[in-house]
Amino acid sequence: MINGKFFAGEGETMKVCVFGANGYVGASVYQLLKETPDADVVGTYLENPAVFNDLDKLDINQPESFSAFYKQTQPDVVVWSVMNGPYEDELIHEGLTHLITHITPQTKLVYVSSDFVFTEGNGPYDEDAPMSKLPEDHKLSTYANAKVKAEYFISKELSNYVILRAGPIYGKNKIGKLDERTDQLKYQLRSGSTVAYRDDLIRTFVHIDDLANVVTEFVQNNVTGVYHAGPDKRYSFYEFMQQIAEQLGYHKDLVEKASEHEEADEEIPKNTSLKTEKIANVMKQTFR
Repeated sequence: MINGKFFAGEGETMKVCVFGANGYVGASVYQLLKETPDADVVGTYLENPAVFNDLDKLDINQPESFSAFYKQTQPDVVVWSVMNGPYEDELIHEGLTHLITHITPQTKLVYVSSDFVFTEGNGPYDEDAPMSKLPEDHKLSTYANAKVKAEYFISKELSNYVILRAGPIYGKNKIGKLDERTDQLKYQLRSGSTVAYRDDLIRTFVHIDDLANVVTEFVQNNVTGVYHAGPDKRYSFYEFMQQIAEQLGYHKDLVEKASEHEEADEEIPKNTSLKTEKIANVMKQTFR
């Protein structure tokens, strides 16, 4: 315990709870933490089947079951990697509220957020850039606006937390699952089709292994605050997916530039890339 904050020391056992350990990000984080010495790790899932046989089935939106689970677990660190786009708002108003009601100042929260908290201006954004919401009728508003609400809620109610923002996450996770974008690209290239992506939409792409490693580092140290995860390089979807095609063993020319005559989504900036210098100064992890 340093300044009232727990982090693993030699010979100490750290209790960690990963909410959303069945998901694309959560599964990698859970697997890494299970391999971490002196870490006692539990994880939750909701939808069957569970990807690990030792996960606890829990509906985090149900206050009674959440309370019973949390009181039994009493974690030193909580990782929130629960994501459910159409129901993200419910996860914040119910599940995250339940967590913050129970969490103590000594318990650290690592919350996985998104570059979707930026819907105004133009990137690259630093950690202090103002967040903004999408119009309620936008198809992604439930997810994006819930992330904004969650960040405001956490920063208002807690002091012992890390908010980790990430752009598009890619790669094969610890249990062999590919991200949906790469999986779809692989399917189309295998069928002999060309694929088109826009060259004017700029993002900071982060590999799932790098993101999971960073989360694991934050679990084990006493660093707090808001951080952007990812490399210092930014790519358009076209440039990045050409690289992925080559990594999959296909010629990059099978990925073409999409027409820009069709208007891009005007509610989301074309460049939502992230400045990542801050995280590079506090973490050992290097991003590919």
